[in-house]
Amino acid sequence: MAVVQFSSTRDGAIVVTWPALGGTDTGAPFRLPTACDMTFQVSGTFGGATVTLQGSNDGTTWHALSQKGPATTNMSYTVSSVHTANETPLFVRPFVTGGTSSVIAVILAAFPTYAKTGY
Repeated sequence: MAVVQFSSTRDGAIVVTWPALGGTDTGAPFRLPTACDMTFQVSGTFGGATVTLQGSNDGTTWHALSQKGPATTNMSYTVSSVHTANETPLFVRPFVTGGTSSVIAVILAAFPTYAKTGY
């Protein structure tokens, strides 16, 4: 199991890319900057693998995020998908299980919402 590092850019949205996840890889955690809407895109060669998008507030204990929609389900995919998360934890990451010859890319588009009032 390898920890795959991400790259990120900022151009209106924050775009975070974990480029080549294999069948037992974990994406390095990305710390979200503030409250935001998040949409994940998962694509590539799955080879029987399952990608679960996870969140954590302590960076240690991870749970599957749930996707928005009429039927709320965990964000776990075996095919290419694009979905928006319900939760906004402090950290997010992709987690891959199973599969052979898997090469999966996960892209996060985060759209921060900045409050004008103090905390």
